[in-house]
Amino acid sequence: MVAAELKTNLYGKTVKQKQVSEFTLTERIYSPFFRTPNHAHESALFCLVLKGNYTETYGLKKRECLPSTVLFHASGDPHAEYFHEKGGHSFIVEIEKNWIKNMRNRVPIPNISANFKTGNLPLLGAKLYKEFKQFDSLSPLIIEGLVMEITGETARQYSHREKFEKPGWLLKAESYLQERFSESFSLKDVAEYVGIHPVYLAQTFRKFNRTTVGNYVRSIRLENARRQLIETDFSLTDISYKSGFSDQSHFTRLFKREFGTTPKEYRQNSR
Repeated sequence: MVAAELKTNLYGKTVKQKQVSEFTLTERIYSPFFRTPNHAHESALFCLVLKGNYTETYGLKKRECLPSTVLFHASGDPHAEYFHEKGGHSFIVEIEKNWIKNMRNRVPIPNISANFKTGNLPLLGAKLYKEFKQFDSLSPLIIEGLVMEITGETARQYSHREKFEKPGWLLKAESYLQERFSESFSLKDVAEYVGIHPVYLAQTFRKFNRTTVGNYVRSIRLENARRQLIETDFSLTDISYKSGFSDQSHFTRLFKREFGTTPKEYRQNSR
């Protein structure tokens, strides 16, 4: 575990930087009213806000980042920052991809960015920053342990959040399915659209919706077909096609299984 100076692609001005094992630790300052363009980091990172405050924009949402806030930025997750009149002072820990990949086999590290203002994370972040500032021969060992603690606590807090509220990316995935239900797409297509691994998408989708992505889309297609049978004079073939079914016989079988009657009988009995 060797400490070394290392260049990085972060915005702002570097005050101090160390490389410890798979982690790049950087102290940075930002001038008042400094803006970063919309960008994403190649490596996942933790950020502890030391002084100042800024607004971070990610997608259509914003979050206020105040002193003692700990942020986790997933690799490839786009965002932009606007620093207010006091500028900013942050401590950043970038993590190599293989380290994060290996840790995900053990704990549910978020695949999207998240911020934490309470709990143990601000305290652990402060301990890590203190060790970085008083760096000595034992610091690499202590720093590795603290980064692992921070990663574990992040996974715990994020998992706790997910038990009670849908993450933004899942709402985005549901909107995608609702708007494009009649089209042909794969789970991978949806996962790439929201920036999530397909396995994580499938697991989280089932947890919140108590069904698979495929069954969710099938239900939307059948409901769309049911409404068209009542509200339009389209032929059964047209309704089948407009609802995303490849052939009418398959549509008829699924419709009868769902509603207990054929599409033709349902139309006749609903008018």
